[in-house]
Amino acid sequence: MSALRLSVAFAFVSALVVLGCGSSDPKRHAVSGTVTYKTVPISNGTITFIPDDPAVKSSGGAAVKDGKFEIAAAAGLFPGKYKVSINYPDPKRTPPAPKEGEAPGESGREVMDLLPAKYNRDTELRAEVKADGSNALTFDLK
Repeated sequence: MSALRLSVAFAFVSALVVLGCGSSDPKRHAVSGTVTYKTVPISNGTITFIPDDPAVKSSGGAAVKDGKFEIAAAAGLFPGKYKVSINYPDPKRTPPAPKEGEAPGESGREVMDLLPAKYNRDTELRAEVKADGSNALTFDLK
């Protein structure tokens, strides 16, 4: 085999390894579900999925509107276990946008979350995204 062909073959195999084509399910999966706090659907928040396993290379999130969220497969998550962070900002205590030349948070203004820290900053929430596509999740927060 010529040196050029060998180099091309090596580059192709290397690209496959880097892209993860050897993994059991390298494709992203849609994730959807509901979020309630004290049995009431969260009206306007966010949900974020952070890989629990460093081998899982995707994180993602979505808006929560009227207690529902949806991440389409195109922007979905790879199978694996995730930490889940849910934020529900208090609309009455959300600071105004920073003034010109002021960095966000510079003035000491802080967004107040209606959820306890154990659901966001110090999250205890976990979820598993499955390769079989059954990724309808329910978070019933107390």
